[in-house]
Amino acid sequence: MAALLKKRALAEYCQTQTLVEDGPKPAPTKRLHLVRRSKTVDHSEFITSSLDTTDPQQLLPALVSLHSSLPLAGDSQIEVVQELMKLLLNDTLPPFITTKVLALLANIITSHAQAQPVFEEVMRVAQRTKSKKVLAQVIHSACALSQCIPSDPKLQDQVIQLALSHITTTKFIILVRSLEAVGTLCPGEAGRVQSSIMNTLIEHTSHQDNRVRTAAFNALMVVQEKGVKLPAEVYDSACKALGDDYQCVRAAALFLIKVAAESDPERLVPIPDSDLHMRLVDHAFSQICNVVNDINVRVRTQAASLLGSMSGISEKFLQQTLDKKLMSNMRRKPSAHERALAMLSSGEWSSGKRWADDAPKEHVEADSVSIINTGSCGANVHGLEDEFLEVRNAALDAICSLALNNAQFANQSLDFLVDMFNDEIEEVRLKAIQVLQQIAGHIILRADQLEEILHALKDASLDIRESLHTFLGTTVLSTISSVKICVSSLLDNLRRYPQDRRSIHRCLRHVGQNHPIHVQALVSQLLAVHPYFDGVEPSVQDGEYICKLILVLNAAVQCPTILPLLEQHTIRHYAYLRDTMPQLVPVLKLGEDRQPSREVVSTNTLRFLRESMQRVSSVDQSSTKMRMTIYQTVHSDLVKLADIDPALSPAAHFAALYTQCMLLFTKILSTRNWLTPSSLSLQQSGALKSNVDQLLKHTFRLRHAFTNLSPAEEASIRNLRVRTLALQLVYVVHGSTGSALGLCDNFLEHTEALHRYLTDEKLSADSFLEAVFAELSQLEEPRPGAVARILQPLLLTYPVPALGPITNPAQVHMCSAEIIEPQPDSETIHKLSAGLVVGVHLDSEISHIPDPSTLRIRVAYPDHSTHLIVPPRNHLRLVSPGTYRLLTTVLISAQVSWSEACHVGLSLVLDLSDQEVLAARRHSVAKADDSATIIQLVKPVKVLVWPKSIRKVINLSHLTIERQFMYASCLLLKVRLKFLFLLLL
Repeated sequence: MAALLKKRALAEYCQTQTLVEDGPKPAPTKRLHLVRRSKTVDHSEFITSSLDTTDPQQLLPALVSLHSSLPLAGDSQIEVVQELMKLLLNDTLPPFITTKVLALLANIITSHAQAQPVFEEVMRVAQRTKSKKVLAQVIHSACALSQCIPSDPKLQDQVIQLALSHITTTKFIILVRSLEAVGTLCPGEAGRVQSSIMNTLIEHTSHQDNRVRTAAFNALMVVQEKGVKLPAEVYDSACKALGDDYQCVRAAALFLIKVAAESDPERLVPIPDSDLHMRLVDHAFSQICNVVNDINVRVRTQAASLLGSMSGISEKFLQQTLDKKLMSNMRRKPSAHERALAMLSSGEWSSGKRWADDAPKEHVEADSVSIINTGSCGANVHGLEDEFLEVRNAALDAICSLALNNAQFANQSLDFLVDMFNDEIEEVRLKAIQVLQQIAGHIILRADQLEEILHALKDASLDIRESLHTFLGTTVLSTISSVKICVSSLLDNLRRYPQDRRSIHRCLRHVGQNHPIHVQALVSQLLAVHPYFDGVEPSVQDGEYICKLILVLNAAVQCPTILPLLEQHTIRHYAYLRDTMPQLVPVLKLGEDRQPSREVVSTNTLRFLRESMQRVSSVDQSSTKMRMTIYQTVHSDLVKLADIDPALSPAAHFAALYTQCMLLFTKILSTRNWLTPSSLSLQQSGALKSNVDQLLKHTFRLRHAFTNLSPAEEASIRNLRVRTLALQLVYVVHGSTGSALGLCDNFLEHTEALHRYLTDEKLSADSFLEAVFAELSQLEEPRPGAVARILQPLLLTYPVPALGPITNPAQVHMCSAEIIEPQPDSETIHKLSAGLVVGVHLDSEISHIPDPSTLRIRVAYPDHSTHLIVPPRNHLRLVSPGTYRLLTTVLISAQVSWSEACHVGLSLVLDLSDQEVLAARRHSVAKADDSATIIQLVKPVKVLVWPKSIRKVINLSHLTIERQFMYASCLLLKVRLKFLFLLLL
């Protein structure tokens, strides 16, 4: 009975969501989804015999396949050309087959020797064909064949004559191909042919077909690029075409106007309805500005882009692009004396019959009145206010290009650029900030402009905030109040977005360097310095106090009068910041009485590095115990050197790791009975295996974690890697019953690769490699046992050579990373429900990684399980050459709840599952260790995660209406009591 009631209550509660069945629910059947791989067709080899047919249904697929297999080899190309020539002689084929054959011949043939016979046959096709499409393709193919290397002027003259002979046709496709051909083959020398071509092209700029007009303008562009000076009427035709009904014509005319203005900028052009003249470049600039109001978005975008690419524009025209007042169509307004003189000379006066009768007004033509903005008036403003994103971005780029060459224009455009901070599109706002960054050297911000800009610090986009930090660090602020407002806004940004700490620090460093006098006036306010009262000493853990100190200390470099204003605890904090943030806090001369006492010791880290490597190379003939002691000492010294000198840190880490490999090699070979691990104790056997695995990992890291090495250093690393693989092979063959075929193949592949590298770089091999090469060349079949028997005495005879002097220690690069967020000392607990995920923000910088696609995020859980996560490609941003920034969210999950919050480690690694390890996995019996292919870039950062069980929700569906109302009333009373309690407080 209880079970029935429980079932009925559940049905009432879920009556709108689920359907309760009395019988058992059948198990869902699993359906297998087969994914069929797409059939790929290999077009690398074309079967020439497929062209030996006259059936159009078989010929067309064969021709399409031939087009996909281009380019062809030498022998097959000759056979294909012969087959295509046979098809060209066949007049019974349909026109579309002939057109395709002509197009293929033009794409296949590249040399003049092959083009000569084909060109003659193509010209014969033009004489006997009646198809307009075939004739158009003949002209196009003949033009391409005549340009084969070396070009033949005689063939080009024939093509020009052929194109000009069909220039009177009514078919647009023939006209377009003819205009393209004469434009491409127009001779650069002045003469009758050039004059005829120019007249033809100019005539067709007013053709009735828009496609022909577009082809004519494009051909004129090609002619002008050859250095041919275009007639003046070409520019007039292009200006007239800006009012064409078709966007393709207007776009082609825009480019031609811009090119014509660049070719002869100082030529004078008459102004309509006036006796005055203006420069061609100014007139062209005004014409392009007028197109910014075009009806088509592509034309507007093109016009806005062209504005920024023009140079030599007069100052008044640049200023007019930022002024939306109406112009008189580029006509100069006469003065009052000139208007009175014109009225006097006209002879028209008042009749005098009426009292206060005016003289006859000036007659104005209706066509000369313009009620819209014309010329360059407000062009950039219209572009910034356009409704389309592309036009606004193009206008911003144009303003940036123009402002970089004109400081006055930069200051005038500042208000409009600041207004773009309110754009609804993030990309536009970001581009506006980037434009301000580029022109920051020409502008000085006013207080009202600064207030508008600082509102963007509240933007949710990290890119916008960081770009604005960079801009504020490069610009110049006009007043002390502006600096104060800027600092206050940056501190508010730090409170709102703590992850911007590093960017804000860099910004304040530059602000202090650029405004030392302004910062001096704010020192007492920023640091709460009172003339006769001692204030509370701030904590160096306070983020806002650190920002203020960075600002003041950087300003004190150029303004030493700030230093006497600082208190004693500020001097102590300066010493702390100088040690913890040397890249942000400069060196200050505080005086002997206030300078922290420390002795200045002259160091020569480069000499120490070289002397350390010489110590290693000098103990080759010493005893094993002595060598191991020297290796251990040098290794610890080099690790400390890497921490002391950041410039030599990669080279020091490289030498230290190589020395540690030599130490491990010596330990393994000095172990008794290392070839028979079964005779060793359990502890000795475990230590031996640990040393072999550690040696493999270290040599793998040497091979992949360091770049920009010299050929000799690269050869040393490969030599050490080959020795390590040889040692592993001998160890496995003698101490394991498993198969060693994979290890043997891996060793042989590395040996062959090293031999090729030494041959290519013309480097000599050491005694060990020479012996290995000689012994392996005599083996008929390199089996693991035979190879191990050869390598065993060689490993004992020839010790590992010391690393030679590093050629350029400062040029060695080591792949590394730095995790900025989350911070190691963060006590924030990320709570989640068991079975779900929680996102942890990760901000890091990665340097000198060979391949960004190998970057992985490693998540280590408390149960010693690890996950490798591939970061999204767009989350990895290139900051500078060799440096990337990773901004992503790491998803952490747990299937069961934990009793308390535990640490989860986040780190960055390189997953280098290359061919050598894959080969070892493929052939070995034992499962390969995944850690052998992983290079750790940074130590893990611990974050607190606490998965909890899912809370049960109170089920009210089985209660009556009265009880539900009582429960809701209790909740409402509870809320009112809390609100009343807050009011009393």
